[in-house]
Amino acid sequence: MIDRFNIAADILNLEESIRQKLQRPEKQIVVNFSITLDNGTTQNFEGYRVIHNTALGPSKGGIRYDNAVNLDEVKALAAWMTWKSAVTGIPFGGAKGGIICDPKNHSKTELEKITRAYTKALADIFGPEKDVPAPDMGTGPDEMGWLMDEFSLVHGKTIHAVVTGKHLHSGGSLGRVEATGRGVSIISLLALEKLKIRPARATAAIQGFGNVGLHSALFLYQKGIKIVAVSDVSEAFYNPEGLNIPELILYYNLNNKS
Repeated sequence: MIDRFNIAADILNLEESIRQKLQRPEKQIVVNFSITLDNGTTQNFEGYRVIHNTALGPSKGGIRYDNAVNLDEVKALAAWMTWKSAVTGIPFGGAKGGIICDPKNHSKTELEKITRAYTKALADIFGPEKDVPAPDMGTGPDEMGWLMDEFSLVHGKTIHAVVTGKHLHSGGSLGRVEATGRGVSIISLLALEKLKIRPARATAAIQGFGNVGLHSALFLYQKGIKIVAVSDVSEAFYNPEGLNIPELILYYNLNNKS
């Protein structure tokens, strides 16, 4: 991230004081907490929240649950959120969060406890005018709903705007689930247009078949692009003649998204 930032900063002739400020996050918070698992034992967890920059408004960025989460990764992702917010012209800064855990190894009850404990530890950091989390790898509408509820309990009133990516019944937005994948497809189609390649003559390979990869594949398929390969952490499919993405999504859902 720093290398790419420095390349861009050189092109912009960015003054040194601004360059130094943007190379480092405003805040980085490490929290440790424990929950009682379904079997009665206690497990400790470590979580992070990095606020990279708030010059343009409240920081904005997802929370990921994964065993590979670490502070350096979260710092880099928070910086990328700053750039994304600025480039798209929305009044937000950049942030990112994460917890070291594999959601596949925990029940829904345990995931709720993890989310609520993390939220309680960061209740003074989050806020509609301060820092607004969102879903990321390993998290979704359920986690965002628990976060909103716990944050509201801590502050004594319902605060829907503390988080995005909630279920519709919790104040979420239509189209949020597929939004990132749709964005990938739009950018891909614009790239093809610039290269003067018709979608019908293009092929694509999708690495990852979670929320983003799945919807990216579907939207590109619907635009006539031949999807020749799809993979996730457990398996891969390849067909030089093209995969039937709707059928693959059905298979994915019927097999517990594994």
